[in-house]
Amino acid sequence: MERYQSTLGIVINKKTSKESDLLITILTPKSGKIIALAKGAKNIKSSRLGNLQLGNTIKVQLYQKDNFNWISETQNINPFLQTDKNLAQLNLLFYFLEIVNQMIAENQHLEGIFDVSKNIINAINKNLISQYIQNEIKFLELLGFGVPSDIKDNFSKKDYKTSQKLIKRFFESIIEKPLESNKLFK
Repeated sequence: MERYQSTLGIVINKKTSKESDLLITILTPKSGKIIALAKGAKNIKSSRLGNLQLGNTIKVQLYQKDNFNWISETQNINPFLQTDKNLAQLNLLFYFLEIVNQMIAENQHLEGIFDVSKNIINAINKNLISQYIQNEIKFLELLGFGVPSDIKDNFSKKDYKTSQKLIKRFFESIIEKPLESNKLFK
């Protein structure tokens, strides 16, 4: 990464660091998954906190210092929570962001992953389950894992519930542990 960079990104994870700082994980089109520090972002006067919500597509100004990325400015391009969401949509978002965070290594760029991820979040936002699953299948293909035939068969039969269960099971077999996001809304 260059010392100063302006890029689009999808906020896929955030953690509190110290009292008012946030460690933000961002999926970018060219640099892949980046972890950056947003110093003072939780401060009440910070304009960045609203932009750094999970699922948001943002324009972010990054700079690198001491081999670490720092966020200086953010601008919301496509906020996920701009309209009301139901619990199923929120659960799908958290589930997908957990998968992205687990499946993509830091600083790993995979061609097309950013665009497919944006399409998945857009499908969740608009509650389009078939488009969501179709893009999940593309996501798996771009990661290089291939897609088991039973997933494709159920998707072609428009059995979306079974397709989603099989995709979830396949992701869990790849990461070799159960996904935690499903426990959020049970």
